[in-house]
Amino acid sequence: MLKRSWAVFMLALTTLPVGAAPTSIRVVSDNNYPPYLFIDADNNPRGYLVDEWALWEKKTGVKVDLIATDWSTAQKMLLAGDADVIDMMFETPARKLQYDFTAPYARVRVNIYVDASISGIDDVQSLKGFAVGVERGDACVERLARDGITNVQLFNGYTDMIAAVGHKDVRILCMDELPANYYLYKARGKASFSKSFEYYAGEFRRGVRKGDLATIALVEKGMKEITPQEREALRRRWMGQPVSFTPYAQVLGYALLVVGVIGVLLAIWVVTLRRAVSRRTKDLGFLSFHDALTGLPNRALLIDRLDHAIRLGQAETIAVLLIDLDHFSRIIESLGHACGDQLVKQVANRLTGSIEHIHTFARTSVDVFALVIQGDLTPAMIAATAEKVLRLVSQEIVLDGNRVFISASIGISAYPGDGNDGALLLKHAGAARSLARREGGGRFKFYRAALTANAQELIHMGAGLRRALQEDEFLLLYQPQIEISTGAVVGVEALLRWNLAGRLIGPDQFIPYAEETGLIEGIGDWVLQTACHQLAKWLRLGLPPMRVAVNLSPKQFANSALLDHVADALGAAGLPPELLELEITEGCFLQREASVLAFLDKLRETGVSLAIDDFGTGYSSLAYLRRFPVQILKIDKTFLTEIPGDRQAEALVSAIVVMARGLSLKVLAEGVENHAQWSFLKDIGCDLAQGWLLGAPMSAEAFMDWYKERSGRAEAKRAKTNSRNQKWRYVVTPVETNT
Repeated sequence: MLKRSWAVFMLALTTLPVGAAPTSIRVVSDNNYPPYLFIDADNNPRGYLVDEWALWEKKTGVKVDLIATDWSTAQKMLLAGDADVIDMMFETPARKLQYDFTAPYARVRVNIYVDASISGIDDVQSLKGFAVGVERGDACVERLARDGITNVQLFNGYTDMIAAVGHKDVRILCMDELPANYYLYKARGKASFSKSFEYYAGEFRRGVRKGDLATIALVEKGMKEITPQEREALRRRWMGQPVSFTPYAQVLGYALLVVGVIGVLLAIWVVTLRRAVSRRTKDLGFLSFHDALTGLPNRALLIDRLDHAIRLGQAETIAVLLIDLDHFSRIIESLGHACGDQLVKQVANRLTGSIEHIHTFARTSVDVFALVIQGDLTPAMIAATAEKVLRLVSQEIVLDGNRVFISASIGISAYPGDGNDGALLLKHAGAARSLARREGGGRFKFYRAALTANAQELIHMGAGLRRALQEDEFLLLYQPQIEISTGAVVGVEALLRWNLAGRLIGPDQFIPYAEETGLIEGIGDWVLQTACHQLAKWLRLGLPPMRVAVNLSPKQFANSALLDHVADALGAAGLPPELLELEITEGCFLQREASVLAFLDKLRETGVSLAIDDFGTGYSSLAYLRRFPVQILKIDKTFLTEIPGDRQAEALVSAIVVMARGLSLKVLAEGVENHAQWSFLKDIGCDLAQGWLLGAPMSAEAFMDWYKERSGRAEAKRAKTNSRNQKWRYVVTPVETNT
């Protein structure tokens, strides 16, 4: 593989025109990574890389401008074209989308370091529930996310991490071994950290922007010209050098060897004894904080993790679900303790890995588990999690050939409303669990009665949503989208409603619950299919081509099957893909940027358009607007509420329009309700608009009537006022409507 890569690099180099080799290159890397690169007391870069690139410059005659900065900035500089090469980079799946790499030149271990006050951290799964300090832009962030650890604290560099260590702001670190040895030694007076376990190992490479193979070839060629003797001198200077024994010391060594042979049996016995003691001590330490049967955290570790999470204050809500297996004692009496142990293990395995937002899963007593979830949780999300636990527990379990069905009683408490420490949250969850058991089990109760009543309504809603999909109770309304400069109808937005016994329910009341229970996939697929078929039907009836816009839930967007759903909907309706517009929210861009970009590119390859819905209400960023293949920004209707009259609102909307025009994007304003708003949008050059002034959300049949009525009205006006023989395009004049 390396030979093939080197052949590609050499081919790229040899195909450069004569005289095209650069006279200088800019190399950027991490400024706090001793001994490779660091800043000395005089604020000058020093280290192995400084000397290595100086040798490279001497060998090639190409001037090197070595820039030492923080790691995140280094990556941004390369991608922005402010540097040509980045040094000391691990190759990862996400980075391969943006960079090309040289062959590896050094292997580096990455470890997890833990404050001495914390115990029970022995693998990556035990990190759940703790905040892990990581250097911003480090490959460790990607690796932790892949392993399900998303609670990380990002720092601009290792020096900032160590400063936080001194203030006890972070107690677990993910660091490369070389800088960790340096910085943690320096901080030994302020903190006591030890290596918990080796997380993974990576290889240093040099990277360039994707496709810049000529620069890679130039770098590799120069590095190969550095002789082994020169590299050994660099290594000895920066990595240390072995101690040379004098002849006298060698004689002494031989003498000690003879003495050592005499005591070798004793030494072996001592080492064996120490290892046995060490293993036993480690086992006892683990059992102090874990359940012996399941390996799950016990009550003591659970309370410690709860207290730690509350002190960090990073989650808006922390919910404790205390899960009591109903009638567990009867199983023990009839089948024996061994079957009881099997039951506990099977329930633990069934629940582990099946719950979202999980913080900690623990066993607190013989037949009781505690499940802790955290995040921006609503009562609906907590209730959905409890309902899922009840379904999982109630599934059939086979114990020594016996089919067993059990149920569970769940008590729920939540921070901050039900307590401000771990012990109090467990106490209140226990009180709620007792109430659930008194009512017959197989149910859950919140510590606060009002939340329980609300949750019961949500459960009924979940059953109703399943029925709605089966019995065709959903419907779509269509609201026209108007081109402001011409008044032409250029599209419609498909708006979902639930027809519940003649009452139309908006998506804001049921979509959050559908997302938590997994029903969103079926509902979203129905919306795509119905909207595409309806637009195809209108086209067959003679309406001119227009787009239909469909909103995507973040849960749909995260599903890789979305591409198949879109293709199926377009194919079944026979609809050209350019007439389908998918609307996504800004929240979809916040995580997994590289994978999101790749997924959006695949969507665009199908031919559909992409729009950002409710722009400005989330985490607006010029960075993703520049990189991601979107075509339309939809300004949220809340921005138009105070227009005209509010200068700040007017200035903000005007700025969005100007920015979008510079990025070659179209802007659609939602919520246009009066002529003054229409005139303002027209004056600032906004492209598109929708709202009650132009047309209310209406059924497919009502939209057809609405279109024909205004089409006839426009035709009559055109025939009366304009006798020129030109190709006509339907124009809508904004009018008040009560459709």
